[in-house]
Amino acid sequence: MELSDALYQAFYEVGADLFAQGLISATAGNFSVREGAGLWITKSGVRKNRLSREDLLYVGLEPDPERDRGASVELVIHRAIYRATDAAAIVHAHPRTAVALSLSLNAIRPRDLEGRLVLGEVPVLDPTTKSATEEAARAVAEGLKRHPVVMLRGHGAFARGRDLFAAYARLTVLEESAQILLSAKLWGTL
Repeated sequence: MELSDALYQAFYEVGADLFAQGLISATAGNFSVREGAGLWITKSGVRKNRLSREDLLYVGLEPDPERDRGASVELVIHRAIYRATDAAAIVHAHPRTAVALSLSLNAIRPRDLEGRLVLGEVPVLDPTTKSATEEAARAVAEGLKRHPVVMLRGHGAFARGRDLFAAYARLTVLEESAQILLSAKLWGTL
């Protein structure tokens, strides 16, 4: 499968924007797009704010140890989401305020209008393992059947969308809503 210029540009822009907005550190996070019988995903450890074409890998929806080599460690979660939902794209990031709230809340319930309209409620999932495992993959995939975004307690958020920009946009709304919620709690207005 050949990576189109438009798809590469989408990966590049989303990676740069995630980093610029502080939703990921330089090599953290991962994102993917379903295409054909597989998916394009960011490689493990690459700088997401400066993605090159070589930083993206095309893999199948079923594990293939040889072909999967170098893919994000969260590939198992991306595959589970694609199998369980109609997601066309997935973005995983570490929005700081939302992660902080996930340490003590079982769900992030936005109080702002945009957050309520775009996200509804964001469940905070708490599987024993929080990253790169079948257990975490099952929990996230199940959560994304009913919600556009889910959190893994103390780890980060997974958002699904019709494309990378839609999934990314949901994460920006999550972080903004989390900041508003935290500010309201600090001011004692909740």
